[in-house]
Amino acid sequence: MRTAFVTGGAGHVGGNLVRQLLSKGWSVRCLIHHDTRALEGLSVERIEGNLSDKKQLTTQMVGCDALFHTAAYVAVEHVDIEKMKAINVDGTSAICQAAIDAQVPKLIHFSSVHAFQQRPTDQPLIEDRPLVSWGESAPYDQTKAAAQRVVYDACDRGLNASILHPTGVLGPYDFKPSRMGQVIMDILNKKMPFTINNGFNWVDVRDVCESAINCVDAGKQGQHYILPGEWATFRQISDIISQQIGQRTAYGTLPFWTAYTALPFAYVFSKLTGNRPSFSRGSLHALSLQCKDIPGTLAKAELGHTPRSLQHTIQDTVDWMIKHAD
Repeated sequence: MRTAFVTGGAGHVGGNLVRQLLSKGWSVRCLIHHDTRALEGLSVERIEGNLSDKKQLTTQMVGCDALFHTAAYVAVEHVDIEKMKAINVDGTSAICQAAIDAQVPKLIHFSSVHAFQQRPTDQPLIEDRPLVSWGESAPYDQTKAAAQRVVYDACDRGLNASILHPTGVLGPYDFKPSRMGQVIMDILNKKMPFTINNGFNWVDVRDVCESAINCVDAGKQGQHYILPGEWATFRQISDIISQQIGQRTAYGTLPFWTAYTALPFAYVFSKLTGNRPSFSRGSLHALSLQCKDIPGTLAKAELGHTPRSLQHTIQDTVDWMIKHAD
């Protein structure tokens, strides 16, 4: 039996990854921080700790066949930049060093499509696209690019690591929920009666995890792989949900620029309710500057990345959300 060490196992990607690893006969150790709903009922070894303790990480990784680093601090509003650097960059550095010290045969590092420079947006986004640099993009994007450079450096010191770049991740077992999951939930609960005429490339979390597991044996050292799904507008997503539940969820589509005028109201509403806003200046910036053509050819050829239809993904996500509604 092979053993996997998973950071961020209680998150959306991590929780789905753990389920797939277990289904494939792996033994799983999870580094957890808080909110472990995604792991309830699963036969995993839980390890309480943090990404800064290299000594503990090294000890716990000994004997593992693969390390999946999914943990990250994701934020596009009220960003604590120092915390983001500490988790996304310094945490990745500690993970890489621990993997080297524990002689883990393979590291799979989860990055983001936003680690790449998006311009020029009219050309396909493929693996030769340069990473963003400090100061030229959103803090999250900068830290994910910096973390990737940390992984490259570790590869130069002997670590066998591959890097994955999923697009917008959707799917079931999204307990917290993720930002993308919150969008689906808001549409489902009719809290987004007007959509904007924009969209994103969406990929099923289960397809991302399948490719990640394939990457253990098929991924090349120091290679990064873009994992796309299907580009679709928010109105298309709303229409799929409407068809599924038999109720109208959106009453119109507004020009993209109108979302900026609603930012103050979204901020005030989030303060009054204590909930994260459905959109922010950071999330709108990500939508305004994106490549629509993301072929994912390398991941399909080397990792067997096979994204399912967006309709299938949304239907499964909505079914799961309805079943687990409070």
